[in-house]
Formats: sequence, C-alpha cells, structure tokens
Amino acid sequence: MKFEAILLSFTKSIRSFIFTSLAITIPYFLASFDFSSLEIGIVILVSLAISTIFLYVYTAVRIMAKRKLLLMALLFLISLTIFYLEENVIFLFIALIVGGFSLSGRDLTANQSIEQYTMSLYTDNQNQKNSMFAVYNFGSYGSGAIASLFLFLYNPSSFQLVFLINVILSLVQVAIYLFIKFPAFVPKKKGERIHDEKTKSLVRSLALLFSVDSLGGGLVNNSIITLFFKVVYNLDISQVGFIFIIVNIITALSIIGSKYISGNIGLVRTMVYTHIMSNIMLFMVPVFHMLVVSEVFLYLRQSTSQMDVPARDSFVNTVIPQESRVNSNSVFIGIRNGMQIPGPGIAGIIMEIFPPGIFFMAALTKISYDLAFFLKYRDNRI
Repeated sequence: MKFEAILLSFTKSIRSFIFTSLAITIPYFLASFDFSSLEIGIVILVSLAISTIFLYVYTAVRIMAKRKLLLMALLFLISLTIFYLEENVIFLFIALIVGGFSLSGRDLTANQSIEQYTMSLYTDNQNQKNSMFAVYNFGSYGSGAIASLFLFLYNPSSFQLVFLINVILSLVQVAIYLFIKFPAFVPKKKGERIHDEKTKSLVRSLALLFSVDSLGGGLVNNSIITLFFKVVYNLDISQVGFIFIIVNIITALSIIGSKYISGNIGLVRTMVYTHIMSNIMLFMVPVFHMLVVSEVFLYLRQSTSQMDVPARDSFVNTVIPQESRVNSNSVFIGIRNGMQIPGPGIAGIIMEIFPPGIFFMAALTKISYDLAFFLKYRDNRI
C-alpha cells in the first residue's frame, strides 16, 4: 500500500478520535449546565446543520486540493483551541461554526471527498482499492476505540484534558497534510457541473438512497446512543466509555472482514446483507430493557453495521468516472450530513416520551434503504 494512503488513513483516524471523544463527552458536558435530553438533542441537531452548511460552502471554494485540506485542518485546529480556552456553551457554538464539524461522532467532513478521491487514484486494481478503503475505515474505528478507552480510564470530572488532547491531535493532522503529495486536481470553474447525463442520474440515485440511510442514522448517532444509556440506565461517562471501547473494537475488526466478504460476493451484496443484519440487531437493543442485553445487541449490531462503509466507498469511487469523483463524493457527504440533521431533534423528543422508539424508528428506516438499494443495484457485479 502506498505510504500516502497510510498517512491519509491516519488523518481520518485522528478525526475519528476527536469526534468519538466529543460525541461521548458533550452530552455530559451539556448536562452539567442542566440541559434536558431534548435540549441536548437540539444542540446536536444544530451542530449537524452548521456542519452541513459549512460543507456546501467550502465545497464551492475553488482552490487546489492540498491547500483546501490544509485550510480545513487549520480551521478545525482553531475551533478546538477556542473551545479548549473557554469551556462553555457559547464558545462551543463558536467552535462549531469556525470548524464546521458536528457532534454526531461521525466523520462527515469535507476532508473525506478529497481524501477518497486521492486514494482512488493510487491503484486501478479493485482488490487493492478495496483493501485501501478497508484500512482507511479500520483506522477510524480503531482510534475510536482508543478514545473510548481513554474516557473509560480517565473518567473525567473536568473535560479540559480531553479537549487539550483534541487540540494537539488536530495540530498533528495539519502537519501530516503538509507532507502528503496530492494529485493535481484542478477545481471546476464556478457554476460548472457534471454534464454527463448517465453520471448525473447515477449520482442522483445514490444520493437519494444514501439520504434515507442517513435519516435513520441521525436517530442513533454516537451522541444519541450515549444519551440513551445515560437516561435509561443512568450510566456515567466512564461506563459509556467502556461500552464504546467494545463497540469500536468490534467495528474495526468487522471492517477488515468486509474486504474478504466483498471479494467473494461483491460490493453491493456486502453492503446490503451485512447492513440488514446490523439493523435487525439495532431494533433489538432496547426491547428487553436490561443493560446487559442492550449492550449485547449493540455489540452484535456493530459486528456488521460498518461493513458496508469500505464497500460503499470502493463502489462509488469505481462506478463514478474519475473526473466526477470529488464533486460526487462532496454531494454524498453533504446529503448524508444534511439528512442526519432532523435525527437528534426527533430523538430528543422521543427520549422524553419513549426512549426505545429511537431504535425502532432508526432500524426500520435503514432497512428500507437496504432493500431499495438492493433492488436498484443487485445486477452490479463489482
């Protein structure tokens, strides 16, 4: 594997550590200011809205790929520094606006569209491409496990050290981007779009399907799952951190398995079969109202829930022509980000009335995406 691909995988891992630590700590941070479950859900919703607006605005900025990533990384560093220096809700919102990130725990930043485009150019061999995207996503969940382990061991009463570590890691991301050589991608002229009708139709179809999946995902992002265990089982941050250690370890290992499954049954079937299994387990998480049983079903869910991610990344960066990949990846990330916006608000309301309902609604929504995707692309044999 190319050294640059390893470095790009590491930058994604850095962001994953940061986003995982924020997703777990922020509900407790806001609760320390007497925020209710509904109010916490609204804050997460607002963060998703801010990150989506930021993504669309930044995608329109016409500068070279390396400069674009460096500028995003610098803004991210500045935003986290702002929050570290002044830990209160007002400065949290300022940081969200400056850095353009969400509190969902997922890396839905503009970085990914350029990173994935870059990695897709490193090889034309489909198996090697599948492996690169598997490693890219494996490192992400591996670092999420490390972030969860840190919170489990540290069990912060003050969040200052957590936020300081995030600042240091964001500085490391800036340094890595300085040493990576990116392809000479020239941004499109203002107003220019994908003109090939076949590609436009493909992008619209995939964007519509991904939007359904993201709508369900917004109901059960890491912050909402954290909030569920806090509200329903009264767990502290260390206990939730332990749950997410196991969640992220299982997820990371499953992603490596995705490479071998897709090599045998193809990308589309890997995406659909594993995702349906995970969503059945997601539905079962709150059914028995016992902490141990809820944890077991959550772990079973994670054993297949992200197997579709490297397969999806490889799929879209294969079926879409090379010259349209950056634009298309930006569209997909924007759609996925935007469609998650209502989730935390809805989840906050449901959490006040019937907490298990968020898992039922999310699972059924995501299964409908799986079935629709399979019906549309089942004949694709990549």
